[in-house]
Amino acid sequence: MKILDCTLRDGGYYTNWTFDDSLVKSMVSTLDNYAVDIIELGYKSPVKGGPYRKCNDGYIKNIIDFKVDAGLSFMIDAKDFINSDLSINYNLLNDCIKDAESSPFSVCRLAIKNDEILLSKYIAQFILDKGYFLIINLMGVSLVEDTDIKNFIHNTENLASVLYFADSYGHLMPTDISRICNLFQNSTHLDCGVHCHDNLGLAFANSLEAIRSGFSYVDSTVCGMGRGVGNTRTEQVLLHKYKVLTPQLLELVNSFEKLKSVYGWGFNPMYMVAGLNHIHPLFIQDLTSSNLNPVDLSNALIKLKYNNKYDKNQIKELTKQKAVVVIPARHKSSRFPGKPLAKILGKEMILYVAEKAEIAVGAENVYIATENDEIATLVKNAGYRVILTSDNCLTGTDRIAEASLEIDADIIVNVQGDEPMINPNDILKAIEAKKQNPNCVINCMAPLNADENYNDIKIPKVVCNKNNILLYASRNALPGSKSGKSENVMKQVCIYAFNKTDLINFASNKKTPLEYQEDIEILRFIENGIPVKMLKVDHTSYAVDYPEDISIIERKLDEIQTKNR
Repeated sequence: MKILDCTLRDGGYYTNWTFDDSLVKSMVSTLDNYAVDIIELGYKSPVKGGPYRKCNDGYIKNIIDFKVDAGLSFMIDAKDFINSDLSINYNLLNDCIKDAESSPFSVCRLAIKNDEILLSKYIAQFILDKGYFLIINLMGVSLVEDTDIKNFIHNTENLASVLYFADSYGHLMPTDISRICNLFQNSTHLDCGVHCHDNLGLAFANSLEAIRSGFSYVDSTVCGMGRGVGNTRTEQVLLHKYKVLTPQLLELVNSFEKLKSVYGWGFNPMYMVAGLNHIHPLFIQDLTSSNLNPVDLSNALIKLKYNNKYDKNQIKELTKQKAVVVIPARHKSSRFPGKPLAKILGKEMILYVAEKAEIAVGAENVYIATENDEIATLVKNAGYRVILTSDNCLTGTDRIAEASLEIDADIIVNVQGDEPMINPNDILKAIEAKKQNPNCVINCMAPLNADENYNDIKIPKVVCNKNNILLYASRNALPGSKSGKSENVMKQVCIYAFNKTDLINFASNKKTPLEYQEDIEILRFIENGIPVKMLKVDHTSYAVDYPEDISIIERKLDEIQTKNR
């Protein structure tokens, strides 16, 4: 059994083909020590993406700066080099692929679909002329008739050193693998290989069946990392072959398990349905990262049945998410009783906030959650929806959580009722951030304004890690310093974006110790291990905490009106 590891190439669908240099070095070294035959580092492609989408020779030489016995491989996708008039784009091929003699790569794998077989012969000849060991891979084999498989073999066996087929939709059972392998074995003398997806949980079993049927090569990826549900696991194949687990392999697996916890590939029922019904895996990848509820997800799968061609426009329509703004408006504020009804330049503050929310999502998607009949009557007469909540909500977010039980929406944005100068674009940014980060709560931050003081305890300050995940929030100066002066201070802007699961988790927990001490509700999330992604937004917002803040807001609004005249 020969092993072709394609972790970086297939795993790049999750990371945009960007990987940490030290992780790549460790992976290549570990796999080489296990005598993996071929290590496929990515694509050589004109399509936009990270460094392992391009596999520039110079870049790879700088990363793999040590001796490797395994053959280093790249993949090219035939469709990237076929023009709309069905001619071959040789200029693009020459830009992407240099002579093997001067390249760190010795192997090229050419991925083709059934309708690309004849044109791909010209691409294959180009690769051979460049001096590469050529593997030709037939994609989507579960949708290819036996006669077309034989045609593929007939047209490519005089060009390739190895012929492959890929179970691109994860549809095949071991009996199917055996039948297709026998078809290959009876039609060519070449070594053959298989790439198995794990939609049905059968990737490893299918790989072993291919070897039992006479195939020489199996594809695999560390921790099964790959598009959609993933693939046969490299560690599984290595342990089956050598029955030895080295500390280096165990450490490598642990590193990729951390990536798995971030990107979430692996078996789930949706991928199994996709495998059984030939649904393109990128559809499922998009659906699983959306905030769609189970009913909508189930309906989407029905609509996608037998849809094996990925279409971004179609998935956009299917994953369109409804977003609403809910403004908590508590009349019994301890610091400023009746605050939502306080007038700013003659108009109630809650109406300023509602109007800004309306600009972002439309009046029909703006809700005010309050315990007070006077507030409810005011906003209802202004054309906004009202949800009366109980009088014992601990925080604004608890009030939002209670209100959300009556709202049909995928994304719920909490805009505090004391932010009359909130920017509607920031609301839209928060909604988009939630779509992109469905597993995180979204909160906003901005630099302090010129007239704000970092020692002001009315203003919560925040610090984040390099990925803008919230580390802590405090009313004290943050970050601190030996000199006692704080620099690059970011304040919390009270726009939050949740899904219903976030709100259920929040409301099911009591106030946490740090939340209670700081009186900052976002701390409840991080104290319970729920990541909060901070989004930098416009810094002109001012919150009203005390009656004396009204005059500051009126002055700022006057300045804006004067400037716009």
